[in-house]
Amino acid sequence: MSTLTALLPLAFAVFIVIRFAVRELRERIVKSPGIWIRPAIMVALSAYLIAVTLSVDGRDDAVTFGALAIGALLGAIVGIAILKNTAFAPAGMPRAVRARGSRITLAIWIGALAVRLLARYLAPGGADPRAQLPLNCGTVALVAVAFLVIAVGFQREIGRDTGAP
Repeated sequence: MSTLTALLPLAFAVFIVIRFAVRELRERIVKSPGIWIRPAIMVALSAYLIAVTLSVDGRDDAVTFGALAIGALLGAIVGIAILKNTAFAPAGMPRAVRARGSRITLAIWIGALAVRLLARYLAPGGADPRAQLPLNCGTVALVAVAFLVIAVGFQREIGRDTGAP
């Protein structure tokens, strides 16, 4: 397995996080049920990546499950922190809310990526392409759980607003 193949899921997660992190700085209208698309894609990608990792890297499944647990925990923390630092306002339309992140939410996303990059250098054998697979599972799980927590929070805020102009 090449290094490029091992790092492809990480590159995908980085692309998604950066794309949506930059949106944090602009006010946007978030609609339901559209808020559930990103989490669904990330959960599906996570499931696929876990299956591939367990089939390709059979050295120690405990490492993969450990990375998943840590990633899920960090994802929940990231999602909650994002919600706490996001301003919400009525959107004036049904099933929608205005949301605006801040520099803090942007820093949270960047910090989440920094944790992943740090793991590459701290994990034993982290430079080995096969060692990247469990780390990638943890990274994608982090993003998937963060997106799920954020979607639940946005859905709650949408429920608070009746959508009346």
